[in-house]
Amino acid sequence: MSDTAISETGEWTPLGTFTRDIGMGDAIRLAVERSATNPAHHRITCDEGKGPRAICTFRQPGTDSTGWTRAWHGDPLSPGILSQAREIARRANEG
Repeated sequence: MSDTAISETGEWTPLGTFTRDIGMGDAIRLAVERSATNPAHHRITCDEGKGPRAICTFRQPGTDSTGWTRAWHGDPLSPGILSQAREIARRANEG
């Protein structure tokens, strides 16, 4: 997916939040949301102090259609963030 696939608009259902240590005692807050119009479509938002913004979209159950924003594509934290977000989405889908 490209950056254009990461939508800031539309109806999103919050599924859960988590934090990730980014070093030097700082952490970022991330949230996992599910699309209200397509329950397989999820996104991760990040609040780095400027308000939450979408950084990734993914399908759950997992496929290869994960799309990161340019700033997060290839970041060393991205695989762990995606793994934790998928776990939150999986638990929400079971419930």
